[in-house]
Amino acid sequence: MSTEATEALPTRPAPALDERHLGLSVVRLAWPVVVQQVAYSAVQLVDTYLVGHLGEDALAGLRLGGQVYWLCQAGMGAVGAGTIAVVARAVGARQMERADATVRTSLTLAALWGLSLAVGLWLLGDWSLGMLGAEPEARRLGADYLRASAIGMVFWSLLFAVNSSLQAAGDTRTPMFISVLLNAVNGAAAYLLINGSGPFPRLEVVGAGAGFTVAAIVGAALGLAVLLSGRRVLRWRPLQGPPLDGREAGRILRVGIPAGLEQAQFNIAFMLYTRIVASMGTTAVAAHGVTLAIQGLAFNAGFGISVATSALVGQGLGARRPDLAERATYVASRYSLLATTAVAVVLAAFGGHITRAFVAGEGADEVVELGRKLMLIFAFAMPGMGLNLALSGALRGAGDTRSVLVIVAFCNWVVRLVPAYLLAIVAGLGVPGAWMAAVLDINSRVLLLWLRFRQGRWKHIRV
Repeated sequence: MSTEATEALPTRPAPALDERHLGLSVVRLAWPVVVQQVAYSAVQLVDTYLVGHLGEDALAGLRLGGQVYWLCQAGMGAVGAGTIAVVARAVGARQMERADATVRTSLTLAALWGLSLAVGLWLLGDWSLGMLGAEPEARRLGADYLRASAIGMVFWSLLFAVNSSLQAAGDTRTPMFISVLLNAVNGAAAYLLINGSGPFPRLEVVGAGAGFTVAAIVGAALGLAVLLSGRRVLRWRPLQGPPLDGREAGRILRVGIPAGLEQAQFNIAFMLYTRIVASMGTTAVAAHGVTLAIQGLAFNAGFGISVATSALVGQGLGARRPDLAERATYVASRYSLLATTAVAVVLAAFGGHITRAFVAGEGADEVVELGRKLMLIFAFAMPGMGLNLALSGALRGAGDTRSVLVIVAFCNWVVRLVPAYLLAIVAGLGVPGAWMAAVLDINSRVLLLWLRFRQGRWKHIRV
């Protein structure tokens, strides 16, 4: 990546916790993450839009492949969560050499995980789609998509570690710029390769996976170039220390493994949840998948605040100011609640119109009507999701990832899956019944996270 490309990104020091303007600190850190997540969600939305016009089987294959992809993100989540907690503590304590050592180790762990993902998706993609209950044609297309995107996982994992490091240090703008560029590259590559425009072959669903791989390579190259440039708070100096520092790896993984297990069990539970939906036919899977993609975009405001809260709590604890970390969490929770409530109103009012923009061809009307119902139901979970993201972000930033794991696992397996089966299958409510269970899960999770945060044990955790 050229020097000119890295210089186009703004240089900003890590913002210190401003005790008098905590709200400004939250907003300053959060809004670039919101833009970043919108761009990443747009990657899925662009692929969903382009593939959705190829037919129901292609769309179902893409979305079921996406479920496998999210399971693979567990390792990235482990490295990312551990990196944020450890780097933020070092930045808060102004131990920058230690932060740089953490970055080197984080990148190595990310590369190893990405390589294992590439091999796993290539060899086991078809089997995993069969476990999800995909119908034959959707299974074949989904497996093709996973193989095409497998190589990109190495680079995507590296970019994930780069972004987590920068965000922990308070630089959320650089990941934002990278994500916007990545989305543009993915959109152009996917369009050309899916449709076969100009000299490019028409690859259809395979083109979506190839577009993702191209974009991931570009994003990782730019992210690593930024760290190498020496113009940011954090620096990557691969020759100035071991690529894998045992002590730093231990600190990252102590915090990160519970976070990774949290995400892994969530995705396994969600795959079983999707299996319940898949038993109702391709139309149900298509509506379920499109609605999930749209709601992924809707979560972005809350997710941005979650990342900001993790960074602020970690820096506050590193500076030995747990009182400031607690106040920042409550400010962030209020902002997240307001943002997700506003999104809930939009989804409830315009869910059908939004769904129609992503669906065409035979069976489109059925998919749109079902998608409208699902978004109306899930609007009742959005305020709780906002609080969930802020509180879980605070606990993860403090290193209290084990309690988050226990709470999320209990709610996923007991509060979501069992009612989903009872409502959707036994009571005959279909996909809307499964989504009612999701609303129950999210709102129950908020209560348990709040009780854990109120106990205050997170203030004394060492990372």
